[in-house]
Amino acid sequence: MGKDKYQLANRTVDALIKLPIVHVDRKSFLKSQFKGSKELSGILKDGPQAYYSADELREMADKLIKENVSKATTGSIAAGLPSNPLFMMGTGTFDVMQYFSLALRMAQQMAYLFGEDELFTEGTHLNEAERMRLFGLLGAMLGVSGAASLIYVGSQKMAGPIGTKIAGKAAVETLRHPMLKKIGIMVGHRISHQTLGQTITKSVPLVGGVTSGVITYTTFKPMGARLADLLADNLRLQQANLSKN
Repeated sequence: MGKDKYQLANRTVDALIKLPIVHVDRKSFLKSQFKGSKELSGILKDGPQAYYSADELREMADKLIKENVSKATTGSIAAGLPSNPLFMMGTGTFDVMQYFSLALRMAQQMAYLFGEDELFTEGTHLNEAERMRLFGLLGAMLGVSGAASLIYVGSQKMAGPIGTKIAGKAAVETLRHPMLKKIGIMVGHRISHQTLGQTITKSVPLVGGVTSGVITYTTFKPMGARLADLLADNLRLQQANLSKN
């Protein structure tokens, strides 16, 4: 059972990250968030965390969460997702595709806002370090125990004074097997649970549509807040250590 859930999570993530609409270009995102800033060139090079405090970035994260929740509940990303049934066979229902597409987008946005480098290259297969980072972010959003430490190691092993960087080989070797599998199983469980829930709500067209939107809203907002809090806490510690040194 666990192996099936883990494989489902990997298939879903592998399929979705190949879609242009799911991939968030770091530079384009930061330009849109900090347009007009005198520090824009520095932000693009070093990350927002070099110029803003963890608390300031956490406030900005709330706006991102609100925007993503709105998209998740209105289905505004649906037009960019493929309608090919063969694609959906590997990822669940169309609603689930949309839900996790937005979750992946929000995870990337949050990571870049708090100083992460480009998470992966559009259209390529994930290497192990990239998979660890994405699963760590998704796991944190879903409240998986241990996901926070995965993100923490990823940020500390290769970080400068502040900011998050690609996890080094040592970090991947230390945590990849037990933690990645644990997070993957939980992500796969959530995909299965979400698929079942959406299927049941769609069985009654009018009521189902409303119920589906409510379920999306009540789950998506806490997911974003959970990840934002974790990234803010992590950055707060790094900035405090920098001040001491």
